[in-house]
Amino acid sequence: MSAAAGRFETVECKAMSSTTVRFGTLSPPSARRPISPKAWTCVGALAIPLWATWPTLALRALEIPAFECLSIAFLFGWFILAGLERPAANGAKEAAAVSSWRSWIPALACAVGLSGSNAFHILATHSIPAAEANLLSYLWPVEIVGLGSLLGFFVLRRRQLIGLGMGFAGAVILMGGGAISLSSTGIGFALLSGLSWAFYCLFRLKWTAAPVAVLSRGCAISTAFCALLHFLLEPTVVPSVAALASSAAIGIVPLALGNLVWDKGFRRGDSQLLAVMAYATPLCSAVLLAALGLESFTWSLVVGAVVLVLADNVGHGRCCRVVLN
Repeated sequence: MSAAAGRFETVECKAMSSTTVRFGTLSPPSARRPISPKAWTCVGALAIPLWATWPTLALRALEIPAFECLSIAFLFGWFILAGLERPAANGAKEAAAVSSWRSWIPALACAVGLSGSNAFHILATHSIPAAEANLLSYLWPVEIVGLGSLLGFFVLRRRQLIGLGMGFAGAVILMGGGAISLSSTGIGFALLSGLSWAFYCLFRLKWTAAPVAVLSRGCAISTAFCALLHFLLEPTVVPSVAALASSAAIGIVPLALGNLVWDKGFRRGDSQLLAVMAYATPLCSAVLLAALGLESFTWSLVVGAVVLVLADNVGHGRCCRVVLN
């Protein structure tokens, strides 16, 4: 069939019916092949090494107050995400969804979760080593199970009870190894760090509306919130170049890029596989700290990390897809 004949038959079919019939390869589909879930899973897995840099960078920024550090970090994270997470408003309906006040509710919850989690984590590192603070904050999956059952979101099963017990056992092993001082202040801040993120995840469980630019808006709100707390509660310290660069790197690497690739991969890839892989983040953080000579690599740290990872896998289980997705 010639090209002219092909065009003629297409016209004839359009005349006889309201449906346009396309023949052969004269009108190939213009849509590109979608990215596979396996590829999106690989994208989400990039968050693990990015998140693992947080304790090391936090140690480099200890010379400036916690909320001043967070203000700088969230500011740089906001700048990065503002360019990477622009909402697509191609029509009147989409534009109205972006400008709606309801679209800011997830951003406010994200700001509370991010600000609380990171502020308490930095405060914890002033009293206990960063590796232990990071591991304790990673009890948040078990905290989701416990709090969710108390609030009636889901039924606490035997697997979750075992996970909770293993989580506390891992914390006991971690804190009883003799490598750290048992600071109740530091331990409490580390636990509050995970609790802040757990409450945000429980909010996501109940809020079903699709968020709009939740990370960039959350970082913007967190910048203003932490700056306000800094001026109210802390003295302003002129940071050195190293501390300023570390604070900016916190905002760019784990806060912006880490959370962005995780959000993309978790929503479009294998969310359950990524949830299991994410439990390697505390171990990666501890290995990085030990490799740089910032922490001692003790057996209590290794055993405590392994038990905490197992506790999260057993206790969190299948709930991760519902709560976080």
